[in-house]
Amino acid sequence: MTSVLSTTNTDPDEIAAKLGPYHYLHTILEETPNGVIVVSLDHLVIHANPAAARFLSIPLGEFKGMFLQTALGENNAELFDRVIAYFDSPDKKKDNPKIRHEIEIMENGNRCILNAVIVCPASLSTDYYLLYLIDITHQKKLEGELRRRNAFFHNLIDSSVDGIIAADMKGKFVLFNKGAQSLLGYDEEESWSSLHVTGLYQEGGAYQLIKRMRSDDFGGKGRLLRHKITVKHKNGNDIPVSFSGGIIYDKDQEIATFGLFTDLRAMQQIEEDLEQTHNMLMQSEKMAGLGRLAAGVAHEINNPMSGIMLYANLIQEELGVDHQLNEDLQTIIREAERCKIIVADLLEFSHQTTYEMDLVRLNEVIHKTITVLQHQPIFHNIDVSMELEENLPPIYGNPIRLNQVVMNIIVNAAQAMEGNGSLRIASRCRANQDINEISITDSGPGIEDDMLEKIFDPFFTTKTTGEGTGLGLSVSYAIIKEHKGTIRVKSSPESGTTFMLRFPVVMDTLTGENNE
Repeated sequence: MTSVLSTTNTDPDEIAAKLGPYHYLHTILEETPNGVIVVSLDHLVIHANPAAARFLSIPLGEFKGMFLQTALGENNAELFDRVIAYFDSPDKKKDNPKIRHEIEIMENGNRCILNAVIVCPASLSTDYYLLYLIDITHQKKLEGELRRRNAFFHNLIDSSVDGIIAADMKGKFVLFNKGAQSLLGYDEEESWSSLHVTGLYQEGGAYQLIKRMRSDDFGGKGRLLRHKITVKHKNGNDIPVSFSGGIIYDKDQEIATFGLFTDLRAMQQIEEDLEQTHNMLMQSEKMAGLGRLAAGVAHEINNPMSGIMLYANLIQEELGVDHQLNEDLQTIIREAERCKIIVADLLEFSHQTTYEMDLVRLNEVIHKTITVLQHQPIFHNIDVSMELEENLPPIYGNPIRLNQVVMNIIVNAAQAMEGNGSLRIASRCRANQDINEISITDSGPGIEDDMLEKIFDPFFTTKTTGEGTGLGLSVSYAIIKEHKGTIRVKSSPESGTTFMLRFPVVMDTLTGENNE
């Protein structure tokens, strides 16, 4: 019989017709890089191609008649169990499934991952099934690398202290990192996943931002850099932020927007503190000059006042209590005594007196002051509450002068509330236990902005003539400076007025307590 390969005819179509289709199928089966195993219904190998032999490290000649479970090995018993479970199923006649299962093998000392696909018989007339082995090692490596990169970028984004948010062009969020959740008050995905991006801004704010992103005037088309805006907290409060963001494109088509939100509240607080510190330095310089002037004035006034009081008393004694001028003389003496009190305040203000300094517990100062004041008529309708931190470390100071400061502020608060309202006094340790703070808050009408800068000026007062000298807060300011402390005030019609007194802790004592 003449072989079809010996013909001199080189026409491909004629050769193909003589060889028949099975020659091509056999060639494809033998040359394919995927493993192919034909298995009988009693799970014996009928045929295996070279790729299958290479994958399973079994010589090609030993494959035929081998039990499939043996060929797969003990490590891949789960795949064989799934095949057995299929053939044991009463509904297998209704199915024509493809069982997919990943198995691991060692090829030349290297770990390989195969996707095993078993094609089960379609009818009872078919007496075999097929097992395909597809090498997906490289694909798995790429998937693993992609997962690692995604995990890295996810952790990087979630670790950012800034809020990072992305949304599609319909306004649905696709990214809402932990920084954004913390900034805006959303603690669970359910609480923000249904939120629309426009809900983060004031009315029309989102459209204004995207309009600017599309412009070339704010950092280039598709970008918006370092833009100060306000966003809405979950509770409705406005939060000042620095916004940088842009539009994500796919072939010039807008598909998403993103934004980075930097919380400016701490920065604004620092700016306010710096401004207040500057004002306090200016105030200190002004007070120092006024103190020197006050000292001179006090000494110049004190001697004449003493003479006036002396001669007024002498005349009063000589004329007697029933004389018609007695009342006038009493007025002279009373007003001279008032001048003496003002002189004493001036001397206090100008640091012309010295006091012993010792370790002082601020909570004791507060308790002693409240004990003295609470029975005064003006406090009968004032609700006084105290929130004092226990074990507050001591400061270095004079308790009598500190009592004067606290009393002055509390009495001013009671007068501002006209004897009706609430007064809250709190103490706490701040700045890693370096600073003790006393805060005194009233529910009064507050202090007008144009007066806040003047309240520590000598002789400045909002009270009527005869009710105050205007030296109380000036003297308090001077006493606090003597104690190396600071005094701040915040006020508004809605929240009343808060005075914050801060004093440095005695570090040696604090260290000694810790060592114990």
